[in-house]
Amino acid sequence: MAVRKPKPIITLIGVRQAKKGLKFIHEPSSEKCKDCQLYRVCIENLERGRVYEIVGLRNKKFPCLLHDEGVRVVEVVESNIASTVPQKSALEGATITFHAQNCENQFCKFKSLCEPVGLFDGDKCQIVKVENKIECPLGYDLVKVLLRRIIDA
Repeated sequence: MAVRKPKPIITLIGVRQAKKGLKFIHEPSSEKCKDCQLYRVCIENLERGRVYEIVGLRNKKFPCLLHDEGVRVVEVVESNIASTVPQKSALEGATITFHAQNCENQFCKFKSLCEPVGLFDGDKCQIVKVENKIECPLGYDLVKVLLRRIIDA
């Protein structure tokens, strides 16, 4: 099964942060942004709480009230997210419905994989890569995978 390539999204990011490969979490905008004529492309093109990766840089820059050097036009895609899935679901190329493991062990070294930032319960995802078995302290049969959220067009 082929792994789907995401279509880049055009958005704006601070000139200092505009580096190919940079990953960031899209958070809510500042109050200063609401009246900006670039609000739609800068803020509304992206979904809150998702992790994005810059895959392309454009030469166009604009002034910005928040970024002292302005913002630059960039191309981003949602980043692949490392997570865990039950071993029986760990098949490269498979489409799954993501559900966080909801681990009650607050000190587990795998907690960030079992409850990753950027994915929400119910997200449809494709398994991009199957990595290694996780030695879960609670005995769950889990495998580390790389997930890509499937966005319905």
